[in-house]
Amino acid sequence: MLFNIKKETFLKRNFPLLLFGFLLTFFSSFGQTFLLSLYVPAVEAMLQISNTEFGSVYAVATIGSALTLPWLGSYFDKVDIKPYSLAVIIGLACSLLLLSFSYHIVVVVIAFYGLRLFGQGLLSHTSISAMARYFSANRGKAIGLVGLGYPTGEAVLPIAIALLIGGLGWRGALQLSAANALLLLVPLVLILLHLSKSRLEEFKVQQTVTKTTSPKLSIWQLFAQKRFWIIAPVVFILGFTNTAVFFFQLKFGLSRGWSPELVAGSISAFALTSALSMLGAGTLVDRFSGKRLFPYYMAPYLIGLMIFVFFSHPLAYPIGLAFMGLSNGAGSTIKSAMLAEIYGIAIIGQIRSVFSTVMVLSTALGPVAFGVLLDSGVSFPLIFSLIAVAVLLTVVNGMRRL
Repeated sequence: MLFNIKKETFLKRNFPLLLFGFLLTFFSSFGQTFLLSLYVPAVEAMLQISNTEFGSVYAVATIGSALTLPWLGSYFDKVDIKPYSLAVIIGLACSLLLLSFSYHIVVVVIAFYGLRLFGQGLLSHTSISAMARYFSANRGKAIGLVGLGYPTGEAVLPIAIALLIGGLGWRGALQLSAANALLLLVPLVLILLHLSKSRLEEFKVQQTVTKTTSPKLSIWQLFAQKRFWIIAPVVFILGFTNTAVFFFQLKFGLSRGWSPELVAGSISAFALTSALSMLGAGTLVDRFSGKRLFPYYMAPYLIGLMIFVFFSHPLAYPIGLAFMGLSNGAGSTIKSAMLAEIYGIAIIGQIRSVFSTVMVLSTALGPVAFGVLLDSGVSFPLIFSLIAVAVLLTVVNGMRRL
């Protein structure tokens, strides 16, 4: 049984703070590619630009947000969680509104920059960093539970936003999304953090000791450490490949003779296994530690890539995605817990923001790299073979002592 009596007690005792984290990961969907892609046709038509030109706009916005993330993410360690969370939510809402009122390419770039920064970047960062900071013995469970906001958003929001665009137009859908962030999420965050006051105060009491015993790291000191070059390649290859696969999934399906309906529906296999592995990994982390589990969580991902290389049966795509989802979900929990174990919670905001930057950059570069290879005549099986070799190298590298 996934949740025994002790876990149910854990849920009941910490429900407000866990729901706070879940809502932030859920609302981070508003800055994720899978949701923003629904607005792409309308924005392209408004600006009268090509797919390639829009791709460049999106890449600039994404890279800009990645470069800003370490700076703003580090303030999580310095600012009280309530004003920090509210500032991030308001930033997301303002970016949604800015895109809804945009008529010029410069405004679109700024709006997408804000959506990628505050949505994909800082909402996720705030949620997972909070779980890593405020939970110790049950850190894995907490991260796994709030991480369910990601697959929930993937399952619910595309349909909801598509309906809103159909009924209100793309500008109206953006404005209603902004209203939900301001009028629904902001009050809920205030209430949930108030209900979690005892745990937040408990951390503040311990913070003085933590600050005096946890060394501060500059970004250059972080880069100079061997452990960074063990962790970063795994973070990079996962985001790089996930984004590229979903970006070109219809073209990949066409090359194998799979129907668009099968390809589009297969993402549910990825979301399901991702959600289950988040929870399962949480229990394993609390038992064995994220540090011990880190070298192994990419193994199912390698299996998924090999399925894409060697099998063309229609079931190969959902089965391959299911294996990739296992690593995606488990990795989200294991990596976040491991960072807290290795670097300590006093600088968890700074550390997570740097690795989040690596991930965001990888999501910008993945589709570009796949596109260049495809345009050069490289086949999908060969591309996935090359990625599989890269994944294998990161697994071997991850076995080095952290």
